[in-house]
Amino acid sequence: SILGSCSFILAGQPLKVAMQCGFSLAQIGEFAFIIAGLGVSLGVTSSRLYPIVVAVSVITTFLTPYMIRLSAPVHTWVDNRLPAKWKQMLNRYAGGADTTVASHRSCWRQYLISMGRMMVVYSILSVAMIALMLYGVVPLLGQVLPAGVLPYVGCVLTLMLLSLFLRAIVMKKNHSIEFRALWESAYNRLPLVALIIIRVIFALVMVGYVISYYFTLSVGMVLVLALAVMAGMVLSRNIKQHSINIERTFLQNLRQRDIQEEHMGHKKPQYAGHLLSRDIHLSDIQVPENSLWCGRTLMELSLGHRFGINVSSILRGKRRLNIPNGKDVLYPGDVLQVIGSDEQLENFVRQLNEQVYQEDENLEEHEMKLRQFILTEKSEFCGKTIVQSGIRDKYHCMVVGLEQGDETLRAPNPQTALQVGDVLWLVGEVQNIQQLTKSMAED
Repeated sequence: SILGSCSFILAGQPLKVAMQCGFSLAQIGEFAFIIAGLGVSLGVTSSRLYPIVVAVSVITTFLTPYMIRLSAPVHTWVDNRLPAKWKQMLNRYAGGADTTVASHRSCWRQYLISMGRMMVVYSILSVAMIALMLYGVVPLLGQVLPAGVLPYVGCVLTLMLLSLFLRAIVMKKNHSIEFRALWESAYNRLPLVALIIIRVIFALVMVGYVISYYFTLSVGMVLVLALAVMAGMVLSRNIKQHSINIERTFLQNLRQRDIQEEHMGHKKPQYAGHLLSRDIHLSDIQVPENSLWCGRTLMELSLGHRFGINVSSILRGKRRLNIPNGKDVLYPGDVLQVIGSDEQLENFVRQLNEQVYQEDENLEEHEMKLRQFILTEKSEFCGKTIVQSGIRDKYHCMVVGLEQGDETLRAPNPQTALQVGDVLWLVGEVQNIQQLTKSMAED
C-alpha cells in the first residue's frame, strides 16, 4: 500500500487519490499462482513458496474491501499529521503536474517514444551480446585457457563489449532537445530522474548477471562490483567515443538507402513532414526544357520576392545543390525543391509553365542549308580572316569547310586569310544564306 501510494503521488495524483489507489492494489491475484507454480516446477524456488502464495492471495483478497474502506480514514490521519510545508508541496506538485503534462504532452510523447525505441534496441543487443559471449565465445576460450584464468578473462571481455550498449542505455537521451525542454519545468524533473534511475537499475541487473555467472558472490558484493563497473562505463571517454561511433555507423548503414533516395530526389526529405502542420509544403517542380528562365540566376529571377517561395535544393542529374545562392543558374530539366503554401506554389508553377519559348510557326525559314561560294575579286571577304569577315556575326552563318588553291576540302582555321578563288562551304538558315548570297552578288 505504501509503495503503491508513493507511485501515484509520483505520477502527480493528490494524496487522497494516491492512497485510495495504493490501498486497492494491496492484494495479489491468481496470476501469482501461475508464477509460483512455474517456479516450483522449474526448481528455481522452494516447494514451500506455493502454499504461502496461495495463503497470502486468499488473505489479501479477503482484506481488499476493508483496505479500500480504510483508505479514507488513513488519509485523514496522515493529512492531520503531515507538516504544512509538505502538504503545500504535494498539492503544488499535483496541481502543477496536470498543467505541465498538458503543456509538455508533445515533448513527453517524443521523448518517451525515442527513449523506448532506444531501450528496446540496446536491450536486444545487450542480451544477444551476453548470450554470444557466455554460450559461444567463452566455451571456445575454455579450450585454450586454464580453468583458473577463464572466469576473469570471460568476465572482463563480456563487460567490455557490453559496456558499449549499457552506457547508451544509461546516458543516451539525457541531453536531447526534448529532455532539456522538459527539465526546465520543476514538475518534470522527478519523473525524468525516475526514468534515469530505472535505466540505471536495468543496466545494473545486466552487469550483476554477468558477474554472478562467472563468480559465486553474495548479493551485496555483486551490487558493489556492478556499481563500480557502471561508474567506470559512464566516466570512460573511450567507451563513450566507441559507443557513439558504433551507433553512428549503424545508423548510416541503416539509412544509406533513404539518404541516397533523398539525394536523388526520389524521396522527400525528413523535414518535409514537419512543415505540414503549418500549412507549408515541399514540392518538386521541374523546369521545362524550353523555359525562358533557363540560363538566368536565382538572383535575377527573384523567386522569393515575386512568389514568396524558397528554393531549398536543385536536383540536376545525379547532383544535388542544397541551399542554392543567388548566383546559381537554372538549366533545362532542373528539379527545384520549393517550400511554400498551396497558393504560392500554384502561382509559381503557373508562371513557370507560361514563361516558355513559343513554338515557331515558320519552321521552313529556320531550316539549315549547306551552300558553296567562290570568292571573287569584288568580294568583301578577300584579304580578311574568317574571324574578321563577319560571316558569323553579321550574317549568322558558319564556315565549315575551305578549299584554297589545289588543296582539298579541310576544316577552316579562324585566322586563315581568305583569297580570291577560295571556295567557302557555309551552313546557315535559309534566310541568312539568301542574304549572304545577295550581298556577294551585289559586290
